[in-house]
Amino acid sequence: MKQKFILLILLMMVSATGFSQLSDLHYLPPLKQGSNNSSVKEQAIYLSTPETTAFTVNAYIGSATTPDATFSISNISPGVYTLANGDNDVTMVKNGNTGIVINNSGLRFESPGGEKFYVNYRGTSSAQATSLTSKGRQALGTKFKWGGAPNYATTSDISTSLGIMATEDNTVVDITGYDFNCEFRLQNDRDGITSDNIQITLNKNESFVLEAYTNETSANIDGWLGASIVSTKDIAISNGGLNYGVVSSSSGSRDAGIDQPVPINKIGKEYVFIRGNGQNSTEFPIIIGTQNNTDIFVNGSTIPIATINNGDYFLVPGSNYSSGSPGANMLVTTSKDAYAYQNLAGSSGVQTIGLNFVAPVNCLLPDNLDNISDITNSAGTTLTGGITIIASTSTPDGNISVSDGSGAVILPASLSVAGSTDWKTFYISNLTGNVSVQSTGPIAVGFFGVNANRGIAGYFSGFDTVPEVDLEVNGGGCLPTAEVEVIDPNFDDYQWFENGVLIVGANSATYTPTQAGDYYVRVTKGGCTYDSQPLTAYYCDPDVVIKKVADKNTVSDGETVTFTITVESFGINAISNLVLTDILPDGISLLSSSVSKGSFTYPNWSVGGMNSGELETLTLVTRVSLPNVNTSTATYINNISNSQDQTDTNITTDDPSETVTVNFNTPTTVNTNRRITFRATAN
Repeated sequence: MKQKFILLILLMMVSATGFSQLSDLHYLPPLKQGSNNSSVKEQAIYLSTPETTAFTVNAYIGSATTPDATFSISNISPGVYTLANGDNDVTMVKNGNTGIVINNSGLRFESPGGEKFYVNYRGTSSAQATSLTSKGRQALGTKFKWGGAPNYATTSDISTSLGIMATEDNTVVDITGYDFNCEFRLQNDRDGITSDNIQITLNKNESFVLEAYTNETSANIDGWLGASIVSTKDIAISNGGLNYGVVSSSSGSRDAGIDQPVPINKIGKEYVFIRGNGQNSTEFPIIIGTQNNTDIFVNGSTIPIATINNGDYFLVPGSNYSSGSPGANMLVTTSKDAYAYQNLAGSSGVQTIGLNFVAPVNCLLPDNLDNISDITNSAGTTLTGGITIIASTSTPDGNISVSDGSGAVILPASLSVAGSTDWKTFYISNLTGNVSVQSTGPIAVGFFGVNANRGIAGYFSGFDTVPEVDLEVNGGGCLPTAEVEVIDPNFDDYQWFENGVLIVGANSATYTPTQAGDYYVRVTKGGCTYDSQPLTAYYCDPDVVIKKVADKNTVSDGETVTFTITVESFGINAISNLVLTDILPDGISLLSSSVSKGSFTYPNWSVGGMNSGELETLTLVTRVSLPNVNTSTATYINNISNSQDQTDTNITTDDPSETVTVNFNTPTTVNTNRRITFRATAN
């Protein structure tokens, strides 16, 4: 009987009047700042809604069952929840509540009547400001990546934070895939957590907060970025820098930047970014891989700017924006689903940065945002700022309207997006009061603000319209007999992809893979096209794939060559006691090594166990030399091999060797009194 991989595609076919981060339930996990009041002191949460009839919203702290506050809100009467300053152990925890399970921190907001509303946290201090927009029910899930931006600032109050909040009892959370040299706070001990993975168990509405204090170890700069957070039941997370700096040459400059991401099954492959008021060093997207071999493309190019693996990240240079002016845009697409954050700035100063978690663009985006409450107010600090809009090119500019506290706003001309015929953008500054955007087509809206050194940013649109896909594997199916199939195949068109590449002729609801890899289907219905989440097909038998790549294949005598060795398991079952052996030929000497897993004692890399789909990396920095000066060139071939408890079927072709040619300049001959002198000059 033929086994089947079955894709359950549960599409959220929202109507044109659907809203983005509107929800009847919101979770705000707590976070940790480097020192009290350093990132945020004054704090407030802004509650707004498109509903014209007032309704009740209750705010609960931690595991409490009695509301801490109750609000009556409507479209013309938003609510503001004012919090205690600084480390209040609600939104910002003290040292003693960091690195342990806590039940008296974090917030949840509920409307008993089921009405939907926005929740936007804003905080400010003497020189910093930040914003976080809750994603409501769309924030809940079981698989996430720790996101944000690398933290290069070096002053004494610099840290990066992750907050987790559970929605059910007995929720087991595993945090893995961070740099083993990372050190996290355990209460008063800034390096109290040094284990290679973290597992915690949370009950309903309990929280757990991690802090990577940057000055503790260099690994805390970015070693946490891209780490996996996997839970047995739904959780919500928040993450970001409190404080952080992205310009290594200006390490004393910093600001606060946090946001709330959605789980992996609600992200996508196509993103449009709109530049803020900063310079290239502070204006850039951050792309985080969720699958191996993810190509990143910019502005419609067919040549990837980078290729990243699961848990890797790439900073797309700000020079790729359409210009250096505020409001310039950039299209970033990926071959496989990836997380997208945006670092932007409120001014040209590197100290006014902010962070947005950005939604993928899709034709199901909502057609209005009503409203962003009191846009210039950050917990009592007045900002100067505005909004950005991504809109469908099928919507005439005249069909998009913006209003603020002063009434109707005149829109500037839209800006086209290089590489896309589907989207255009707007940048609108100097807005006040409550801001609303109405359109006859899909839109995504962000906001920004600045006050002296304080920069702030927020993103309000898009996540509840991303098609949601659940995967199910029946019968333990594996290749070569498995097939992938769409359940409830009521779509107009189908197109299957393997590892991000279109499979010619694969246009039915069922496809039989010919080799291990990541597969997804692009479906179309009613003129709207969207992709399923990927499904990875594995072989029934063990298949260990090894590959070796040199950063350069032709060098001069004495130069360095960096070899990157990767190993990946394509078998459906785990393998054990994996060892890769790399014996360098005479003429190539080892300078240094680093591994993503296991240990390396030349010439053996002891990886240990690997699960299906896992990819690990060994990096060798070497120096090459010629055997003697009378040789002008030498060619070295370097091979690797693998052994493990299981038999490697080698279904997938390995690439285990690299050839390096070493050149020495041809000697120059001078004839003087019949004496021959050889003068050799190295490159």
